[in-house]
Amino acid sequence: MRIARLLTFVAAISAMALLSDAQEAPGSQGNDTSNVLVIYDSSNSMWGELSDRSRKYEAARGALTEFLNHGVDDRLVGLRAYGHRTKDDCRDSELVRTFEPAGSANTSIESLVQSIRPKGMTPITYSLTEGLKDLGGSTGDILLISDGVETCDADPCELMEAWKAEGVTVRVHVVGVGLKDVERQSMACIADASGGQYFDADSEIAFNAAMGSARNAMGAPAVSASEIRFAILLDTVDNNGEALRGGGEIISGSEVLGPVTSRGYGRNAVPGAGEYVIEAGALLQDGSVYRPVRTSVEVSTPGDTALSMVVPRPASVSAKFSTEDADHSGALVRAYQDGKEAFSFRPVDVAFAREGTYEFRTQTDTDNVLTVTRTLIPGEHTEINFDLIPTIQTHVNFRLPNGDIIRRQSELWRGGEKLYTLQQANGATIRPGTYELRADDQNLPLTPVEISLTEDGKTVTVPLAAGFLTVIYGGNESDYVGNADRAFLESLDRGGSSFLRPDAAVPVAAGTYRINPFDRAGHFDPVDITIAAGESRTVTIVPKPLGELVIEYAPSDAYKVPPDRASISALEGQSIIGGILKPGVVRKLLPGRYRIEGWRNAGEFDPQEVTVVAGTRQTVTLHLRNE
Repeated sequence: MRIARLLTFVAAISAMALLSDAQEAPGSQGNDTSNVLVIYDSSNSMWGELSDRSRKYEAARGALTEFLNHGVDDRLVGLRAYGHRTKDDCRDSELVRTFEPAGSANTSIESLVQSIRPKGMTPITYSLTEGLKDLGGSTGDILLISDGVETCDADPCELMEAWKAEGVTVRVHVVGVGLKDVERQSMACIADASGGQYFDADSEIAFNAAMGSARNAMGAPAVSASEIRFAILLDTVDNNGEALRGGGEIISGSEVLGPVTSRGYGRNAVPGAGEYVIEAGALLQDGSVYRPVRTSVEVSTPGDTALSMVVPRPASVSAKFSTEDADHSGALVRAYQDGKEAFSFRPVDVAFAREGTYEFRTQTDTDNVLTVTRTLIPGEHTEINFDLIPTIQTHVNFRLPNGDIIRRQSELWRGGEKLYTLQQANGATIRPGTYELRADDQNLPLTPVEISLTEDGKTVTVPLAAGFLTVIYGGNESDYVGNADRAFLESLDRGGSSFLRPDAAVPVAAGTYRINPFDRAGHFDPVDITIAAGESRTVTIVPKPLGELVIEYAPSDAYKVPPDRASISALEGQSIIGGILKPGVVRKLLPGRYRIEGWRNAGEFDPQEVTVVAGTRQTVTLHLRNE
């Protein structure tokens, strides 16, 4: 039976740890005051499952949180994670928690661990190298948690041999998460070469045991009399001895001490020796407890007191997805009663639920929105079979005349109706067939074309007729008012305008366009241009010549407030870029006549007129009236 095998496995691991302690492996006496660094694998593969169907990263969270909260002896514990920020970066390794006492109030360990999400590569060698720096190159221990071998063209075993040759005494203990035999040998090599120990974690229960054994290997914390802990390890099984995840309450007298959970999901701490009542049952998918039963347990000695309870087995349900007799990965299944969602489960789950009739709904794609009604019976398992309409995953790229491949959103139409939207990155899941492909990009619309899409996972490339336009800002640098980092391309044939970066060849459909320069960069005239398919054109935009104006205020003791601004208006219809004038600040203006007025809050001023001349700078001095 499964529960018996799991308990035997955990007992074997614990016995190995105790034997290791009894033999006093080098450095395991628990009196080393150097730091402990945990290196945590958050690569994309941590989304996978262990043998008990628990998610690797979910099992790791609980075990890692427990370790960080309780630490090793009085040593400071730090946490480095890798593969948690980017997908393809072999240097994605970060010290996310500096060395602090176990359970330090400075860090919310639970929220920290929850925030780390699997994403990228497995840079073990780089992380170990950086971890040695974290430890200051001194003695200490590293606990490496990984579900796979190095993926970044490096050999961590060779690194350990190099450390040994250099006299580095840092030990690396390894918890291998759901490894195959070949992977296990590679990871055990890291531990062996560094003087550390290797531990297997192939289930959630084994994960917690492996972390406990690793703590023992690094030196079990000394526990004072006032810190002696008592706990109940609960195993909930059905009448056949099959393990069920349980939940419920711990009761002492008439007081409910708190929730209880089955072994592998937490240790149920109690205040001390005494008699306790456990009310527990199978934990259902909706979080409730099924028909809980009660039993008493006597806790007489410090440490863990084992308790096994036989509880009623609820109904269980799972889902199987197939298409044309082939297995399909499926999608989340939601169970409804009276129009309300009761619970949900993944295709890989066996979900426990209360008896009754449910409507099970799922959707793998837009063509497969399915509903099945089933009645669940206590103690019986129901498998729901979802038969899917065959679909394929498809992508469409576009080839420019110069051979460049571009991705962009497009649509599949049939009979005048839009059936699918193809995303530029993810494509779409569709029924195989022939469609009309449309892509209405502002600069480069596609003439609708018939396309046949029949192969799953295939990317079809469609040619685009295009010319290339390059916009360059030229002329005298002094005639620019702002940064010329953009322009706007207006189609005179189709209407509409789009953003354009200068100095880059932009593909456009054949036609006539108007280039509208960035009006905050200077004063320009728009430029019209016609481009043919396959043609490359370059347009240089030159700003109009400008003059410069500076205002200043004459010295005076009669100002109401210090004058720090003035206003300007054009007398010949010129456009002005910018707002108020600032004393001493150069303003660039088109040639022509302007009116300057002083700031009224500072006093009364007579307005002045000035004629700006291209290529010259003028200074206007404002005086208080009557001065």
